[in-house]
Amino acid sequence: MTRVFLFILLNLIITQTTVARTTCSQFKNYQDAKTYLDEKKPGYKSLDKNHNGIPCEKLYKTAFKKSQAQARIRIYQFGSPSSYGNTFSTIKKCQKAQMKLAISHVGTDYSYKCEEI
Repeated sequence: MTRVFLFILLNLIITQTTVARTTCSQFKNYQDAKTYLDEKKPGYKSLDKNHNGIPCEKLYKTAFKKSQAQARIRIYQFGSPSSYGNTFSTIKKCQKAQMKLAISHVGTDYSYKCEEI
């Protein structure tokens, strides 16, 4: 009887201290991962591998790039949209690059226009 009791007690202790590993692939975006880390939910330590306070570095970099991009150059050929060029942090920087492209491609079928994202 004592062995059964000890086995049950040991099993309860092990199952209560075992925490499921949380991975970055479980989150759709950086903000969800950051909230999870800040609230110190079970398994939160596995999200911040280098202990710098930023969970899921890849999600962070993706979110940071999207927040920085404000304008991009749209390339037109024969009057129809063909592709996108570089992305810029401000519309003013985009317009400056647009002017350079327009000057360097005078006499071609290409035209350029800055668009806000």
